[in-house]
Amino acid sequence: MPSVLGLMEQREARARQDLESWTEVLEQAQAEVDAARERVERARVGREELMSVLAEENAASMPVSGPSGGGMAAAAGSSGPGAGHGERPPVWRSGMGEEVLGGLYREVFAAAVSAAGPVNGVELTRGVGREAEIKNEVEKIRHRAYVLEKRGWLVRAKDGRFMPAPGTVGRDGSPASAERPRPGAGTA
Repeated sequence: MPSVLGLMEQREARARQDLESWTEVLEQAQAEVDAARERVERARVGREELMSVLAEENAASMPVSGPSGGGMAAAAGSSGPGAGHGERPPVWRSGMGEEVLGGLYREVFAAAVSAAGPVNGVELTRGVGREAEIKNEVEKIRHRAYVLEKRGWLVRAKDGRFMPAPGTVGRDGSPASAERPRPGAGTA
């Protein structure tokens, strides 16, 4: 009987070694995946920033037409109310409402407006209904908030939190154009 028990103990020890070896391989592979995912995200954000700078340079070099000054420069980066998640918002001007913002930019702005005070990237991510535990999601939302800041829709406090820029929100505390419910405000 002792020899069978000894064989079973040896078998268990080999199985444990195999498990430890494969666990180590899996952890190394996961670290490589995480690093690659971070490189992809940095490259995407860099590309979007470059596109934003080029669009701003292009818009600055185009003539502004019409009495309202709302020519091509005002529309740069947006194709109207139905603009998609990736299209840049226009530079904010007096009288402009959130309906000119497209997709995720509109949601981020609405989340900042509906917040009780300045909000950070995690709070904005939750405000638009995304999972704030996922770093990538927080970075996507924070990037949109930075773009909205550059375009005059949001301002950033010294601590890095965002809030609506003065003038972008009407006197009653709502955006000048808003009549729709805010993300996270009573909706599930």
